[in-house]
Amino acid sequence: MSEAYYNYYTENRNTPAGREASAKAIEHANEAIASDNTQALPHFVIGRIARDANQTERAISALREAVRLEPNNYLYVHDLARSLFSARRYQEAREHFQNAARINPNSESAWYNLGGTLRMLNRQDEALAAYRQAIAVKADYFAAHREIGRILIAKGDAGGAVDAFSKALQYSPNDYTTLCELGAAYSRAGNFSQAESVFARALQINSNDAQTNYNMAVVKLGLKKYSEAITFAKSAVDSNPDNAVYVYTLGLACEESGAVDLAINAYKTAAALDAKYLRPRINLGSIYLTSGNFDEAIAVLNEAYAVEPGNFEANNNLGAVYAKRENWASSINHYERALAARQNDQTVHFNLARAYAGAGDLQKAQTSYQTLLRLSPDNWDAIFELGMTYVSLGQNSDAKRYLQDLVNRNPNYSGKAEAERILRSL
Repeated sequence: MSEAYYNYYTENRNTPAGREASAKAIEHANEAIASDNTQALPHFVIGRIARDANQTERAISALREAVRLEPNNYLYVHDLARSLFSARRYQEAREHFQNAARINPNSESAWYNLGGTLRMLNRQDEALAAYRQAIAVKADYFAAHREIGRILIAKGDAGGAVDAFSKALQYSPNDYTTLCELGAAYSRAGNFSQAESVFARALQINSNDAQTNYNMAVVKLGLKKYSEAITFAKSAVDSNPDNAVYVYTLGLACEESGAVDLAINAYKTAAALDAKYLRPRINLGSIYLTSGNFDEAIAVLNEAYAVEPGNFEANNNLGAVYAKRENWASSINHYERALAARQNDQTVHFNLARAYAGAGDLQKAQTSYQTLLRLSPDNWDAIFELGMTYVSLGQNSDAKRYLQDLVNRNPNYSGKAEAERILRSL
């Protein structure tokens, strides 16, 4: 009787008759247990109904008893695992999903749910194996293919994620979320043309989604379609004007298209929206530096520096703007910090050497030029300036060696005449 009422309830859950049937099912299940406590089915009925009513602990207790009485009943074990998962008792849930998969290795649901539990336990490789077992059982298991893609993208395997998401879409071609994830995977893999096509399909389904418009803007930037990037970035901003990343991307698209004033306004807005967001401040600083607005450049770059003192771009640009001001001590300080972030950056080594020379510290300038030439032996300007540094140090033989090497190896060097003039004077 309990099972009959339960079956009626499952077919009529949200009706008065269904709710009455669930109460009757529990009533008869309790009578059955009172009569004979060795039968698993009435415990299962109580557990199932309790789980449906979000009475998780009661469900776990009843289902655990059903499993104790019939430990090899796949359905009982699987449902206990599901209730344990709902209670966030993931380690126990994992054990029972593994047992369910052992009892019924052809259950794609057991493998899929085991994968989800392993993900919650941050055991990604084991989760991946479980999801692959699920699709080995059921090749058209859309959700399992999608979860495989999500794990692979998190592991940095963009190509594998593309394959998994593409496979998922074979079985659900218009699933919006998966389309967006496939587009993001293509973008991560650097395949902007395919990403553009996929995001276009997604936007046909939901043209107002801010994140997808932003993703399309990023792809258009990658394809150097700057005017189109502005359109999609603006749609993202219109949908979510308080998102600093969207506003910054609009600024970047405007800057790349040559609309510098619009870019400045967007960068200022993005910076105001997020006090710790470096990108708009760094880009603003670069624009101000290029245009000769050194005070503005220093102010905005120092904001970025205050947020992240070790940031390469903030320090590199501050080094450059202070060099323009011939504030050599500050320029050297920031170039040295930039090198701490990227020790082999040739441009920073070159600019640091010049800053040392500007400050009159010729020994350190010499060392910096030599470090650069170990990284780039054919940096002709560095060879020329090192030769000039040796001249200033009065080390004429070293000066001759470098300047003569320059003239011999690069007879077309733009400063050859000057190098030869100095050589004749030594």
